[in-house]
Amino acid sequence: MITLKNLKFISIAILLLSSMQFASAGIDENVVAEIASDYYDVYGSPNLIANLACDEVFERGEKGILYVNILNNGQITGFEANEDEIEDDIDEYGETLTRTYMSSELLSDRAITTADSMTATLSLVDPDAPIKIEQDTLLLGSLNAGKSLSTPAEFPIEIYDNAKAGTYDLQLYIAYRSQKDSAVTPPYGDTNYWYEDMNQTMILQVVVEEEPYFRIDNVESDLRAGDEKTINVTYTNTGEQIARECIARISVVDPFTTTDDQAYLGDMHPGESRTAIFDLNVAKDATVKEYSISSEIKYKDEQDKSQYSDNLKLPVYVGPAESLNASVAVGLVLLVGIIGTPVYMISRKRKQNNYKKYLDNKETKANDK
Repeated sequence: MITLKNLKFISIAILLLSSMQFASAGIDENVVAEIASDYYDVYGSPNLIANLACDEVFERGEKGILYVNILNNGQITGFEANEDEIEDDIDEYGETLTRTYMSSELLSDRAITTADSMTATLSLVDPDAPIKIEQDTLLLGSLNAGKSLSTPAEFPIEIYDNAKAGTYDLQLYIAYRSQKDSAVTPPYGDTNYWYEDMNQTMILQVVVEEEPYFRIDNVESDLRAGDEKTINVTYTNTGEQIARECIARISVVDPFTTTDDQAYLGDMHPGESRTAIFDLNVAKDATVKEYSISSEIKYKDEQDKSQYSDNLKLPVYVGPAESLNASVAVGLVLLVGIIGTPVYMISRKRKQNNYKKYLDNKETKANDK
């Protein structure tokens, strides 16, 4: 025959067999109260604090790692004993056994400040911010109160080339599971737990520093295979600071050569443009296509330290070599021009002299009459 006491033990056994499933789904507190003893109500929760474990200042175009340290500053703010539950169990199971279970539960309840199964997600507060988050979600495990991550969380990021200097906000959202309470099941002494899902949102800041920044705005060239010509390259300082004593450089490879790979631009204020002229020699067998020539600008910053711009690419198109017939035709035109000019001048002079003689003779005849 199943007694009420046996029924309670059977219910406890069923709960214990199913505890893993219930822990993840959440146990009804009223059900737990019927089959387990909850001696204490303990108050507190995890409290996560995030800060950067790296320099928050980045340059335009820079790729780097955002190292984020996370501290659990959770605290137990108080506890309250359930006196009626304690007295009932002392009467039923004895004081020694009940006191043992009370200590065990109180120790288990201290885990309410632990953040379990943390998942961190980093995102932009302003979706138009010039920052790319390469990996935005990380699994961080559990974190006890008073502890920090053993190693900072790492979020790879990239600052876009066209980023404006300033401070940008990033949102760090951390979802985790927290123990809500625990209860023991006398006379077996097993402890049951139930949890709740929690989350916290924190703001991190990244600074894009003010600096000179350069771009190529225009390239003027008319190159053919076998040519020896100049190209004009216009650079603009699109940054926020002046760049002093700027020197533009190009680096050429086949099919180009040069004996003039530098051009002095002088001081360039924000928004100012300067044009550099470079001599280029193009190989006779150069393939007809558009090429990319590397360029950079050496300058001095506001602290008078030498700096180099990012690598800049200037497009240069090489056309087909001028044909021989065209060259001959051009040469003949020039030759005719060279020879024809003095011949024309001589012929014109003769005509002028003949006309003068005609006028003189006409005047003489008129006088004789």
